[in-house]
Amino acid sequence: METRINPVVQVRDIEKSYPTGAGGTLTVLRGTSLEVGEGQVVAIVGASGTGKSTLLHIVGALDRPDAGSVLLDGQDMFTMEDHALAAFRNRSMGFVFQFHHLLPEFTARENVAIPAMIAGAPLADAERRADALLDVVRVSHRADARPSELSGGEQQRVAVARALVNRPRIVLADEPSGNLDEENAAMLHDLLWSLAAEQGQTFVLVTHDAGLAARADATWRLHDGKLLAES
Repeated sequence: METRINPVVQVRDIEKSYPTGAGGTLTVLRGTSLEVGEGQVVAIVGASGTGKSTLLHIVGALDRPDAGSVLLDGQDMFTMEDHALAAFRNRSMGFVFQFHHLLPEFTARENVAIPAMIAGAPLADAERRADALLDVVRVSHRADARPSELSGGEQQRVAVARALVNRPRIVLADEPSGNLDEENAAMLHDLLWSLAAEQGQTFVLVTHDAGLAARADATWRLHDGKLLAES
């Protein structure tokens, strides 16, 4: 009998449109649905402009859909008011983007600790958690460095640690290796898969990298506003 994977995220019939300059609307997502199991690495691929980032932003509660629902561990996120949704997002989700978005005036340790402090953790606890994660992503020796002093690969590793600091149920990554050279991209990919395998971390990745998508547990192509299973 096939083992049922516990769903972390269930995306149901998402619709999203944007107004155009001509007074019309551009429909990006048309009844888009997706389910992601616990500990899975899921890749979303597709041509530029098809709405991959829009979908990721909705799954991450950074944007609201026009219709449909997104459930995280059974909780319908978009029934929440904005302030409650923001707290839920900070507590339950991690984000990694193509550009690291680290705060330049803070050290690597401080950048990782900040989301934990926003969630209410005492400074000492947040920094202990940050140090542990910097060790996991193998940049603990750079904990006191500021972003400008880090290489591109180190910056993205710090960004991954920051995404993990609140022990999120899911990490959403938008072209996480798109700004890295081939060697650093491969190292980042290995890191993401080791986190999934060793810590049971769930990832949804938007990527143009065919090699990255090929390693995923499931790959979905976004086409004409809907997701089509590729594997």
